[in-house]
Amino acid sequence: MKPYHVEDHYVDPVPATDAWALYLAARFSRREELYESFTAPEKELVRKELRRIRYLKEYFSFHRLTPSDCTLVVALERAHARWREHATQRCSEELVRCEREREMAPPADKRRAALAARNRAILEQVKHWQSEIYTDLQHQMSPVSYISGLEAPDDRIDDNPRESNYGYNGWVIVFEKGQGGVTLPHPLCHGKFPHQKIPMQRLLYDKEQTPLKRSGDKRQLRYFHLQANNMKWVEDAISRYYQEEGSEFDGHRKSYQRRLYQHSTSKGESKTEKLLKRELWHGQERGGVDTHMPPHSRQIRPRCAIVPSSPWISPTETGAQPETSSSNTFSHSSSSSQDIVLFMPYLHWEIEKRLVRMTNVMRKTRQIKEQEFELERSAKRRGTWGSVVERAAMAARAQRLNDSVETEQPAGGVWSGENPSWRPQSPLGTYLWLASKLYQLIDEAADWRLIGDHLYTQSPLHVRRTLEQYSCWTAEETIQRDRQQVIYRGTRLRNDPEAIPRVVMVDQLWLWILDENTIISAFPRRWGRNKPDPSAVHRAIRDHLATVDKSQVTSIYDLALIIIDECSKVFFDRTKPDLRPEVVDIFGSAISNISEKKMEAYERFGRDVKRMNAEDPLQTAEEFLRKSLNIKFEWSVLMEAQNVIDQLQIMQEIFTQQITVMTDFEKALRAMSFDQGRDQAGLRSALERATTLIVEMKLRKTELANLEKRQADSRTQLRELLDMKQQQSGIIEAKAAIRRADESVLQGRSIVVFTVVTIFFLPLSFFATLFGMNAQEFNEGSTIHLSTQLIYMFVLSSVVIIFSLAIAFITWARTVLFGAFRFSFAYLSHSMRRGKPKNNQLRGASSHALREFMISKQKEWESRDNTSSALSTGGLPMHQEIIRNDKSGQFTEIAMRFWRRRRSD
Repeated sequence: MKPYHVEDHYVDPVPATDAWALYLAARFSRREELYESFTAPEKELVRKELRRIRYLKEYFSFHRLTPSDCTLVVALERAHARWREHATQRCSEELVRCEREREMAPPADKRRAALAARNRAILEQVKHWQSEIYTDLQHQMSPVSYISGLEAPDDRIDDNPRESNYGYNGWVIVFEKGQGGVTLPHPLCHGKFPHQKIPMQRLLYDKEQTPLKRSGDKRQLRYFHLQANNMKWVEDAISRYYQEEGSEFDGHRKSYQRRLYQHSTSKGESKTEKLLKRELWHGQERGGVDTHMPPHSRQIRPRCAIVPSSPWISPTETGAQPETSSSNTFSHSSSSSQDIVLFMPYLHWEIEKRLVRMTNVMRKTRQIKEQEFELERSAKRRGTWGSVVERAAMAARAQRLNDSVETEQPAGGVWSGENPSWRPQSPLGTYLWLASKLYQLIDEAADWRLIGDHLYTQSPLHVRRTLEQYSCWTAEETIQRDRQQVIYRGTRLRNDPEAIPRVVMVDQLWLWILDENTIISAFPRRWGRNKPDPSAVHRAIRDHLATVDKSQVTSIYDLALIIIDECSKVFFDRTKPDLRPEVVDIFGSAISNISEKKMEAYERFGRDVKRMNAEDPLQTAEEFLRKSLNIKFEWSVLMEAQNVIDQLQIMQEIFTQQITVMTDFEKALRAMSFDQGRDQAGLRSALERATTLIVEMKLRKTELANLEKRQADSRTQLRELLDMKQQQSGIIEAKAAIRRADESVLQGRSIVVFTVVTIFFLPLSFFATLFGMNAQEFNEGSTIHLSTQLIYMFVLSSVVIIFSLAIAFITWARTVLFGAFRFSFAYLSHSMRRGKPKNNQLRGASSHALREFMISKQKEWESRDNTSSALSTGGLPMHQEIIRNDKSGQFTEIAMRFWRRRRSD
């Protein structure tokens, strides 16, 4: 039995960039032929990747989705066997159906006929799946049969899986001035320009063969990229660039301050320490490992600075063999060369499910580190590390905690021990579902290891952040708020089961321009994307560099500007047909939807007002009033509008920081242009491109600002609508208050009626009770007839009733009664005060009475003496210093004494 050859029905939109990608994209029947056509380095790459997959399958061989399930690898093998058996049983029926379709197809439809022939060829092979002949064919197509040396690892090319950074690759891009991009001929690099990559273990820690070394070749422009914001990687990369060892970077503020005031007898700072000095490295870090803040709070503050370059010593001067010809080497000092350091945030995106898995891994790692810290602190608290047995027990427990990171990894977005939310039922669906789970574990293994090894170190890993985590960076949990993003709502379509919800992320670009011929950059990739990613920023940079003309990259600064531009325009490059969300269009759609809801709210309010005006609001049904004055709908729309504005403001803030950094970068280039020893043509080209890039960044920010302005107008109108509803509610309340006042008047009248009735019946009942008493005067005295009793009762009762009603309802009657009372009271008071006053009377008199008395006496004295002095001055006799010698001298002296006391009080 021979292998069959059919064409793939599905064409991969992402083209292969290296030999390994081509090998994976080829069908099994053609892989042997393809492998034989590879060069020796390409064959080494294929063997290395096959060994890596085999190691990861063994690594996850004991992994379970749930405790009740069998291991994932065993479950996958069982599902594969069950699907093959099911497919073999249905093969005959499918062959008959395929033959019927081929006969019914019209002769002119060649495409349908070719598809039917392809299906028939596949089904003919399926018939023999259970036979021994097909088993031999599978063994023949297995890589073990035609790839030699696949069993034993090769230390020259394979990474060590027991060391950190396993599974991560760095990227290398090289330009030659006048030639354009070239492929670097290096034994550790795989692929061709611009898709050359190198394992991270080899790039950073292979001291002899790593291409990351300082070079004096000005004609060669080199670009090295690290796929994570890992401070440890950057420090090791700069150390490897300068070929230095033992560089120390102190991230603790207290230790750094202590070192400033201590006498140091050690050697001077190395070149790496000068480049990564505190004010440009750990001093710019926010939320490091010293704090209790969450990992997403870490950030290098945006900045662009110039650092004098360390002196370059040619290999010929040190006695070493030069790597390049003498015509390409140069010698410069720090005064003639300057390095540039740049930190800048930019916008990117992530699939929501992958974000949840990344958050779970970080949460688990944080819990383990906190437990280890508690163990260490408890040992220190006892004043000693304990005996040998205690130390061994503590080490074993710490090892178990470390192993739990690897054995309890999340699968399908949940931790081990939690049941997946959905499982397929068909044999093919179960097989593909389990294969996707194992593929997910293998694809995310490198990211798990990266977080476990570098998240809590002295030079920690800076993880990716969402918009909410970037804005509220002290918040511990933001999953619910991340799901309120406009992009998440716009991509999570309820009526589309295949929709992939995505969220906006904020990443960081770290970039160093060294010696005017080398760039080292670091920014993260998407979670679990250990394969070609068409929406990755570095993939966009590589695609752009693959199409540029050799005259477009004339200096290292042109290359740096291309990197910055690709990071800045992730959401504004509409030429990439990938899964990245169209942010501007989604925000515009959300704003339009909110405007539509706003108009609906206005129309609803207008209808309610019209109906309330047509009818009496107080007579309208209570349910209608509650519905019309309810602000639940308007408030939800207002909150949605405010959420859109907040997210747009955060994105504008990021672009503001980008513009600030690029302005500083432009100033640095302008300052370098005054140095006549530099390439003036290349600097002028870079300055023009930098100016254009700043203008483009401002245009992107303006586009977001216009969206915010539209949404701000809708928010203002919604607030006005809420104010109008409040005013309408106030009007209804005022009308209701008037109606309640009228009802109170009616109730008051009813009370008056009851009072009047009481006035009538109270005297009548009194007299009736009086005459009904068993008194001696009524029963044993003179006999009183009923007529006489009625006369007494009604006459006296009438008098009492008339008097009471007159006082209650007739104003002039009340006036006469109260006037008579006041006149009687005044007359009695005057009669009681008649006669001369005495001392004891004056002491008990009020201040008002005393004043009235003194004013009357003053008038009496003025008329008797005919003097005008008192009238001209307007003062009282008590104001004068001379006491009048009259008959009432005693009273005057007493009054003067009292007057002075009152004034002093």
